[in-house]
Amino acid sequence: MKTGLDSTQASTATEDAPVSSFGSSVYGGRPTFAMTRREEAHGGEVTLYELLPEEQAAARRDRLERRGRSLTVESFEEVFEDSSAVEATRWEWKGWTAVKIARLDGGRFRSLSPLIKDTVDGAELDPTAVTSSGAGDLFLPETVGVRLALAFRGIKPLQRVDRMRALCRGIARMGDEECYYWHAKCRAPSSPNGEKALRTLLTDHL
Repeated sequence: MKTGLDSTQASTATEDAPVSSFGSSVYGGRPTFAMTRREEAHGGEVTLYELLPEEQAAARRDRLERRGRSLTVESFEEVFEDSSAVEATRWEWKGWTAVKIARLDGGRFRSLSPLIKDTVDGAELDPTAVTSSGAGDLFLPETVGVRLALAFRGIKPLQRVDRMRALCRGIARMGDEECYYWHAKCRAPSSPNGEKALRTLLTDHL
């Protein structure tokens, strides 16, 4: 499977990528993504969020709405008010938001779990806050969050387990630069078919 970037794609990725060097946050080491696990009546649900200042989140929501797309933006306090994670109090989060990327449960989350574990382990973090039972929060650095955002976005509409697993394997094989490219493509208002293109690339052989 060929997933490398040609020169045109690489240029687009650079233009659309967050204003930061790959793997480092422009917010002084502050985590820029977070996962939550909450227990509901039908079982556990895991949600991935991107953490953004209010102005940035509002600007992105406005751009998407002009294209007929939506974005769920909650205040940081609404989502993480009772969090026991040290990151929730280590930084000042007033004026920050939690932008929902996707919420998963059941078979989709089970298919995604190996990628979550490997990606989080690679960043020397403990994934059990979201992979074991009960409620928990896990704050993530940018490179980890970008990779998992692709998986959360890509797996959401899939029905077949073999396609879910193929998508996760493909994302696991991507380099960081390629993950940033696809992340920018999937969330850009000007690229409404980014997620579909990613799924086609990684699962169309099945």
